[in-house]
Amino acid sequence: MLVHSRDRILPELSEPLARYALERMAARGVTFKLEKRLADARPGVVVLKPAEEIRAWTLVWTAGTAPNPVLETLPIERDKRGAIAVEPTMAVNGRPGLWALGDCAALADAKTGKPCPPTAQFALREARTLATNIVAAARGEAAAPFHFDSLGALCVVGHHTACAELTVPFFRHKTVRFSGLLAWLMWRAIYVGKLPGLERKVRVVIDWVIELFFPRDIVQTIELR
Repeated sequence: MLVHSRDRILPELSEPLARYALERMAARGVTFKLEKRLADARPGVVVLKPAEEIRAWTLVWTAGTAPNPVLETLPIERDKRGAIAVEPTMAVNGRPGLWALGDCAALADAKTGKPCPPTAQFALREARTLATNIVAAARGEAAAPFHFDSLGALCVVGHHTACAELTVPFFRHKTVRFSGLLAWLMWRAIYVGKLPGLERKVRVVIDWVIELFFPRDIVQTIELR
């Protein structure tokens, strides 16, 4: 059973793909409780808001990313989420020579003005831009504001099933949407491509091939001494 505070799952994807993901997961036995929140959890009971009790012994709770608590000890400007307020160049407001990026920075895209999401594809580009800006600052040159168009999103929703929403190259306002086995294969190919080292890539591919013919063993034996 999946409880979600919004009226749909996967808000990062378009509505048709989110609906497809919900239907595929529901077909595999997942029950959805949308527009509800977790209010309390007691032994054997999960309480939702609006008022509803669910008998359950296993509760898995997830949350979004948050800035490191150490930022609260620093005398710098932060937004309501606790992230460091930075300029489009990732320079910290009012602190010359200090920079911030990633989850700890409240960075807005220089072109769109929208907050940059805390995802790997943005963090990697932020790091490259920041490295260039630090060198430029050391040379007394102007720093470049950060801008990056998202490459898209991939999401696995079950066995051999995934959703894909990819940005068309050179046409940043257009996207290609597809789902099913092709999206799943693309997700796995990109996943392997991002792994560091040939040995790790080979191990993962072999593990995936074995999994195609034999189900994954979720039982683990622990020897106590």
